[in-house]
Amino acid sequence: MTRPTDIGNEELWEFPMDFPLNALGEARFPLAQIVSDIIRRHVPDFDPATIEINPSSKGKYVAIRARFRVDSKEQINGLYADMAAEPAIKMAL
Repeated sequence: MTRPTDIGNEELWEFPMDFPLNALGEARFPLAQIVSDIIRRHVPDFDPATIEINPSSKGKYVAIRARFRVDSKEQINGLYADMAAEPAIKMAL
């Protein structure tokens, strides 16, 4: 059974690959730390220093961008499931 957070079109994915992740949440949360912790659950060698942080023009939201190496679809599925379960994260792409 697939979950809404599972990747689709598996035949288009080639592993290993450099994976770009973007997350959006309210600035009142330590979003960079939250996203970093989730990524490190699935990609233990992820370097949090590579995260890019971009606040919105009014400062209410923050966008987080990260790129890291993944070896399997299970890593991506797990990442998105954990991101979806985190209340501080409004959207993950």
